[in-house]
Amino acid sequence: MKKQTYPKIVLITGLFFIAQTIFLPTLFSQSALNKEVRAVCLHDYMFSSEKREAAVLLEDILDQYTTIGINYIACFYDLSNQPRDWDFLEVMIEKAHQRNIQVHPIIHPGYSVKLEGEIKEHPEWLIRGKKGEIYPNLNLANPEARKYILKNISNVIKNYDVDGIRLDYVRFQLNQGFSYDKATCEVFKKEYGESPLDVNQDAGSIIWCKWIEWNAEQVTTLVKDVKALIIKSGKDITLSVDVFPGREAAKIEIAQDWGRWAEEGIVDALCPMIYTNNLEVFREAVKDAVTTANGRCLVFPSIGVKSSHNTNTPDGVVESVKISREEGTDGVYFFSGYSLKDEFITELKSTVFKDVNK
Repeated sequence: MKKQTYPKIVLITGLFFIAQTIFLPTLFSQSALNKEVRAVCLHDYMFSSEKREAAVLLEDILDQYTTIGINYIACFYDLSNQPRDWDFLEVMIEKAHQRNIQVHPIIHPGYSVKLEGEIKEHPEWLIRGKKGEIYPNLNLANPEARKYILKNISNVIKNYDVDGIRLDYVRFQLNQGFSYDKATCEVFKKEYGESPLDVNQDAGSIIWCKWIEWNAEQVTTLVKDVKALIIKSGKDITLSVDVFPGREAAKIEIAQDWGRWAEEGIVDALCPMIYTNNLEVFREAVKDAVTTANGRCLVFPSIGVKSSHNTNTPDGVVESVKISREEGTDGVYFFSGYSLKDEFITELKSTVFKDVNK
């Protein structure tokens, strides 16, 4: 099918998101995502550093996934370090595309980074606490740090036949209170007259509320810029984001204003990370995301097979899929492939994904 050609007007400030929203249905009609999304997260550490051995295991896993209709693989891509002497992402794309499975590399803008290479040369890009302590995370409020992230994402878009970009950790860390480095504090003080170092972390403080809003705006700027990169590339690539469940809590705690991203059509898909065995809690979080998206982007919640927050059962995973369908999502995402073992595949195949066997 011929790819959609985006007119140059979509890059003009103010018209960007109007145009993007218009083209969203066309974009998805060209991809496997016009069907129910059945996605899995794959970590590269699951595979041997030896190429042939890794390729054999990968093919076995993907063949098993085809039995339950998996059509979307999210695989980790390290911005700063590729430990193998061969290209894992390239092999993943080749093997997955042979099976009509999409590949969406996961980029972690706000996750821990290795203090080496270009990052080591720019310590000013890193987050600092109120006492000057340095955290190994890029400060998403720093324009130069954002440029570094965008440069790496641009390289992925240009050099690989990816079907999408998936952003995880597009946020600050919990309990950091955002970055208190000199440059960030000066920019904020210039705009609001007070340094965040002098502001009490209190909801009763209007300047503290402005600090939250300001940092959320910086993260949103990064997400907008990633979407602009994708559109500028002219490729049929979607933008998915992993988000904390609960839009208001996410904005206040980690400056992740995903409700706005959905409402303004900045992203193509929301993936709320709902890692719980409590099905009522799961349902409420799914309902919140679907209501917020309101058809402006896809929603496929992340179901924890085994995460740092829960260890699920095959029955629990199946029920989560059923709830997701009942609440009107566009599919589901399993975290992670490392734990999606035979007993889960068998249960899914015989119940909610038995359509593959027809």
